[in-house]
Order: sequence, then structure tokens, then C-alpha cells
Amino acid sequence: MRRCIDCVSLTSCESALTFVRKIRDGILAYEKRDILLNSLCGYDANQIPKVCCSDFAEVNTETGTEKPASADSIETHPNFGLLPSSCGDIYGSRLLIELTVWLHELPWMALIAYNTNGGTEFGCAGSIINSRYILTAAHCVIHNGAFKNIAGVRIGELDYSTDVDCQGHGANMKCETRIQDMHVEEIIPHEEFNEQHPVTADIALLRLSAPIVMHDNAAPICLPVHEELRAVNLTDRSATVAGWGVTENRPDSSRLMKEQIPIKSGDICNSYYNMHENQTHFEKAFCAGTMNKDSCIGDSGGPLMVEADYNGSIRFVQYGIASLGLRPCGSQSPAIYTDVSKYMDWILDHIKE
Repeated sequence: MRRCIDCVSLTSCESALTFVRKIRDGILAYEKRDILLNSLCGYDANQIPKVCCSDFAEVNTETGTEKPASADSIETHPNFGLLPSSCGDIYGSRLLIELTVWLHELPWMALIAYNTNGGTEFGCAGSIINSRYILTAAHCVIHNGAFKNIAGVRIGELDYSTDVDCQGHGANMKCETRIQDMHVEEIIPHEEFNEQHPVTADIALLRLSAPIVMHDNAAPICLPVHEELRAVNLTDRSATVAGWGVTENRPDSSRLMKEQIPIKSGDICNSYYNMHENQTHFEKAFCAGTMNKDSCIGDSGGPLMVEADYNGSIRFVQYGIASLGLRPCGSQSPAIYTDVSKYMDWILDHIKE
């Protein structure tokens, strides 16, 4: 084992975590894992490896150089400051891939409720992007050319079949009661959305009638606001989707679940959806998912998230909005996601104080 003055838990060394994720995502060569092995300097009380953190300060920059600042249209937009820079926190130090979502793990997830003949029902998901706006899909707010009858948006929900969300047992049990049911002040679908061609501009904003009270189970997700985030090639990257919808052909789970899925290339997307004659459908959308792994009916409008370097730390950045998927859910084809990076100007144009 190495001895060094900066021997810390792997989960406390941001540059080491970045290094691990770059190897996992193929950004760095797999052979460079030896750098990690050679940096081991012990284990903490939870048996998590400890590393010499300074070993990773330079290795993460080997794939490129810093670009000079440019007059990016997004970062100079007058509404840029309305999107919080504190966003997309990755829950604690959890590195395990599980279906279960823990309390406070994905605090930007929102449920959209509708007035129906049978009462109020949840039908779509969305994501918190600031205290007044929910980002979702246009098909979640429009039907037959008219606005759907939206009852409101629920913030902070983990399992809507229970009044109190709890996890753990005995002295270790933690519970959350701070659910916020919000009214919608304004529905803002993209002007180019067409129900006959739902792959195009399937994006919408919901402006809430009052600000969300931010706390552990209510917080915004990051958007790809920086130029380097929008320039990322997402093909074959691993992404996380989440929602309360159909899970492997079972009925609605009622509990928020998550899944990791691969992002597919445009060519694969076209082949699945028989769009060889007109590939422009996917200029502002992409496909993701494999057999039995994609977002489903109850997850429409929900976010597709990728772990990315955001202002020097690894955060969840929302790159997709669940738009369209062939049925039965998760069977043979990937689902289609609106590419959020292509609509950043539109989002900033349509939010206000």
C-alpha cells in the first residue's frame, strides 16, 4: 500500500471519481486502471478504498486541453442566471447501481397530476429546473390540439401509495413527509410541437403558481448550459432514467425507480423506427435503452440523466426528456428522448423571474 499525505476515501476525492467514470465511459483507456491500483493507500471504516488524491489531478486532463472562454449564446443569455448553478447533486457517495431510489436521491423528480373522470391521476413525470419551472414533454400537456386538464404537480414524492415515505428499519429508519402539491400557473409547450410528428420539439415547461420550497427532497437538476456539455458525444454513454411507470411489464410501481441504459447512435435509432428516408427526425432527439430497459408510459416527460463534469464537480445533467417509445414497454426497441441540449435557447427564452 502507498503512503501519502493526501490519503482519503475514494468517494471523497472528486478527481479520482472523475477518473473512474472516464474509464467506465471509455473516455480514458481501460489500461489506465493501473493508476488507480497504484494509488491505493488503505480502506476506510466502511471498507471503501482510500487513494492518494493528488495522483489524479493531472491524469484527467490527458484527453484534451482547456478551451478559451467564448461568447457562448447560452451563457450570455439574459435569463441564464435563472438556472441555479447548485444542481444535480449525486446522492452522497452511492456508487452502487440499484433499481431502488432512496430518499433524497433524485430530488428533482416531479409527478404531473391530471383531472380525469375517475378523479386525480398521475400520468407524466417532469424535472425541477428552478423554483418555478418543471421541464417535461409537450405530449404531456397537449392532446388533440388543446391543453390537457392538469390538476397540478407533486414535488418530493418517493412512493405515492403511502402518506409517509420511509426507508430503513428500527433506529436507522428515515422518513420524509415534506410533499409539495403545486398548482400550475402557465403551460408552455414548444411552438413547433406537432402531435402527428411527436418526435419533433416534444418539450414543454410548466410554470408553477408559487416557488418550490427547496430542501433535501426538492432540488433542481443541472441542464447542459455550458458549451462543452452540449458538445459531448453521447453515443454509447451510460445514462440514468427514473420514474413511477411500468417496470418490466408490471403495473405502475407507485415507487420511484431508476435504471441505467445505453444511449444509441442516430443510425440505430433510424433502423428501429423505420425512418431511413428522412433522418432529420433525430436531429434534435436520440434513442436510448435495450430490451426490457427503457422508460415507459408513466415516465413520459421524465429526465434522462448523465453524470458529467459541471463547474468542476460530477453532477447529474439532464440531456433527455422521455418522448416516444414503441410498445409493449421495453420490449425490443429503444425509446426516443428529446435532446435538451438542442433546446437550451428555447428554455431560456421562455422562463422568467
